[in-house]
Amino acid sequence: MSGATISSAAGFTGRDWMGRAKASVRLCPAGPGTGIWFNGHVRATTAGASVSDHMMSLGRGRHKVRMVEHLLAACSGLGITDLAVETSGDGLPIGDGSAGPYVRLLREAGIVRYKEGPRPALLGRPVLVKEGPRFIAAVPAHGLALSCLTRFPEFGPQFGALTVTPASFQRALARARTLARTEMSPAAVQKRYGLRFRLRRVGRFVCAERLRFTDEPCRHKALDLLGDLALLGRPLEAEVFAFMPGHDLNLTFVRTVEKELEDL
Repeated sequence: MSGATISSAAGFTGRDWMGRAKASVRLCPAGPGTGIWFNGHVRATTAGASVSDHMMSLGRGRHKVRMVEHLLAACSGLGITDLAVETSGDGLPIGDGSAGPYVRLLREAGIVRYKEGPRPALLGRPVLVKEGPRFIAAVPAHGLALSCLTRFPEFGPQFGALTVTPASFQRALARARTLARTEMSPAAVQKRYGLRFRLRRVGRFVCAERLRFTDEPCRHKALDLLGDLALLGRPLEAEVFAFMPGHDLNLTFVRTVEKELEDL
């Protein structure tokens, strides 16, 4: 399995996950087999992963880094396996709420691919995790395929399926933005996060006034799942089916896959 890093350092500054302070990120090259590390202390694995406030965090105490999922999704989608990430503030910049800013950053830094890479995660049998009606299932396959079904009352049923490659990821998932479940007004959310596009309220959620995709909520759920799969530390080769995924269920799924791999 091949691996990849970047050829030069690159970064940007934006608002943090609370929208109250500046947050900066700087991405730097790392050698083959290094993995993805944050601030030299926290590796992107399930060991230090936790979920709160609808986001994925890594590490604990003063080493905790919040909202890592969009960067990790960009790494998964583009095949980046080795990276040194430096952050300031309480978490990564939220950008526009998608993985798009991180995709641009990685591409501007220059992607370097090499033959040495992590062994793929190969399932020996199907895996299923459930939480009420929600579930994620996976069956052995070559490469990674994601199928996602969501059923938000505000948006109706939405479904998407994708074989993940750098090209398909950039075309279909990278630019899908998050939904904000908040009582704040759309104008207040826009101001807090410094967003350059107008927002509107749809039931419990605040989202972009003009969606980039008619099924953007579903695509963003698939994007988050792809980012959380990066916590395996190696690329998963499977066909994954998800109904109403979320970070809590995603993390349970990744940990279940890890246990399955240990038993092989």
